[in-house]
Amino acid sequence: MTQTYINLRFEQIERRFDEVERLLRLAYLNQDDIEMYQSLCRSAHVMLVSHFEGLYKDIAKDVIDDLNANCKFYEIKKAIFRTHCGYFIHQNESDKSSETLRNRLWDAFKEYKCELVSLPFLFVDNKNPTPQILETILEKFGIKNFFSSLDGSELDVVFEDQKTKMLKIRNKLLKYTKKSTQTFPYTVDVSIYNPVTKTNEKKRTLWEDFINNFLKERHNIIHG
Repeated sequence: MTQTYINLRFEQIERRFDEVERLLRLAYLNQDDIEMYQSLCRSAHVMLVSHFEGLYKDIAKDVIDDLNANCKFYEIKKAIFRTHCGYFIHQNESDKSSETLRNRLWDAFKEYKCELVSLPFLFVDNKNPTPQILETILEKFGIKNFFSSLDGSELDVVFEDQKTKMLKIRNKLLKYTKKSTQTFPYTVDVSIYNPVTKTNEKKRTLWEDFINNFLKERHNIIHG
């Protein structure tokens, strides 16, 4: 069976993050030299954000490539097809005209092999991957309220002073994600991290605050 694009990406991600780990190990070994220590920590932060910024686009493209390699249009989520249609619909089109065109495209191509275009799924103006941008991209794939589902889940351990527990969950998720995306269709079940379904009014989560601060700190390092 053929390895999926997204599974190959995970191998590349590990190599990227190993680079950050090497900088952090050097920082640890140079704690007595304050200037060296701070320089290495800043470098590690900038590199980590740089990898993060490219990562969401790479993952989105990999998912699209896996769908194109394995599916016909009628087999994908309607939300994904709807996003794909955005490539063919002019921004000035009325809602009614847009819906008519989407229905015609569906009728014409639903039995054909997927040829999704990545452009409408991504922001192409090189903005930082803020939580709002990530949520919007996920919605284009039919996934809603992602950060709300993390709030209160097992993954909240990252905000606690429990390193052993955090590493245990990280390793479990890494092993599971690799295994469940090795072939298509993926067999990922998000219940592995006990996501929380919320129906009340959405409020900003610790995850969103963390990412915003994470990006802001990189900006402060570069621009002073």
